[in-house]
This record gives sequence, C-alpha cells and structure tokens, in this order.
Amino acid sequence: MAKTGEFHGVNHPKTALDLDGVIFDYEKTFRKKAAELGLNISIKRPEIYNMAERYEITAEQVSLINARIDFSDMEVFDEVINLKHHIKDIKCFITASPKEALHLRKLNVSTVFGKDIPVYHADTKEKHRIISELGIRYFIDDYNLAIHHIELNCPECNAYWLNRGYGDFSLPEPENKINSLTEFFKNIKKIS
Repeated sequence: MAKTGEFHGVNHPKTALDLDGVIFDYEKTFRKKAAELGLNISIKRPEIYNMAERYEITAEQVSLINARIDFSDMEVFDEVINLKHHIKDIKCFITASPKEALHLRKLNVSTVFGKDIPVYHADTKEKHRIISELGIRYFIDDYNLAIHHIELNCPECNAYWLNRGYGDFSLPEPENKINSLTEFFKNIKKIS
C-alpha cells in the first residue's frame, strides 16, 4: 500500500481508474437489463470475470443484454458517491469498454462528477501503454489481468487490484491489492 498521507483535500493528478467494476456497477446494471428481457440469470461462478462464464449464459445473451444497457446512465457504487470529491481530481479513466460506447461513458462520467474527466480506451492487456504515455503513478482496476500487464510493462506505476472476488486466479497475486476505493484514497501519499 502507498504511504499514508492526508485524506482530505488531496489532489490526484497522477491517478487513473478503470470504469466498470471500479466506478460503475456494471454487474448490477447487467442483471437489471437481463430481468427486463425476461432472462432469469444468477451468478453461477462468482470467481470468474467473463460474464458468459460467470452466469453460464451464451455470448449471444451477453451481447443482447449489453445492447440494452444505456452506457450514459449506469449506476455507480455507493462508495463512489462518498469519494466523489477525491475522484473528480484524478487525471483520467482508462476503460476496456467498447470504443463505440466511449462517448456515452464520457457523458456518464461528466454527469456523475460534474466535470469532464478524460476517458481513454485500451484493451485489458494494453492499458499500460496509456499509463506510460500519461505518466500515471497510480492506477486501479478490478481485473487482475490488467494489473498483471501493468506490473510487467510499466513498473513505475503503482497498479492496484480492486478485489471484487473475481479474476484470473492462474496469475500471481498482484503486489498491491485493495478491497475498496476508500482504502486506497485513505492511504495514498499526497501527490504534489
């Protein structure tokens, strides 16, 4: 964990976050849309990241559900509301969401945080490229595969796995693991 620093009034210009699973409760939205479609789904394999495998449904069903999601109006985790004054000062978001939904993700971010925070697209295994280009010092993602690639390719970044209980458990456990965003923001060293 990063060294303890001031919690109130901290500026985070070298911090970036993932969106789904960190800011937006994609899974809650996914289940709501499945119910609207009359699909009776439930988590069968909670440790699996892939939605088709997690719910034991087809890739076509995942696509059908995703097509119903309004990516400009996704629900946020309760914790995000409490940390809004910290999160709005980060440098950017880096998401593996489909490129065609990026403008909607930006709109959702702007609505939630009351300001335009840049949103970049990168596949899970490529997020380290944007992190390097932007000089990101801290990055949080809920998928340990992304953290694994950042640790390998961008050692100057302190990448944190936000453990939501799922991931690729064939990988070594990330060096930095947190169980909440609050844990991160309470312990981050003040960046000047």
